Amino acid sequence: MGTFNFNRDVNAGIIGDNGTINIGQQDTAAETLRLAAELAQWLRDQGAAPSRIEAAEVLRGELDRAAQERRAAEPGVIRRSLETITLGLGAGSGGLALAQEISRLLGN
Repeated sequence: MGTFNFNRDVNAGIIGDNGTINIGQQDTAAETLRLAAELAQWLRDQGAAPSRIEAAEVLRGELDRAAQERRAAEPGVIRRSLETITLGLGAGSGGLALAQEISRLLGN
């Protein structure tokens, strides 16, 4: 017999379509897109390298397209973008916190 640890209360409210179990906040697409835009602006305000700003725009664009097309965001695009953005960001920085929250919301 297997044991599954969901790290939260398991109840009927987390069971989704096609037998998918959803833990936590359910409508995260808009929140994730808002955070991605905030991250891109934070990078611009900090005078970040153009490659980081471009990665933030790629991230935001993929999240926007995925939401419009009602599909999951492409994991490879998300992962590469977040890696480029976070490389060298200081621990505890606002940018790192935003990137980590985006990653958490996307389940990466």
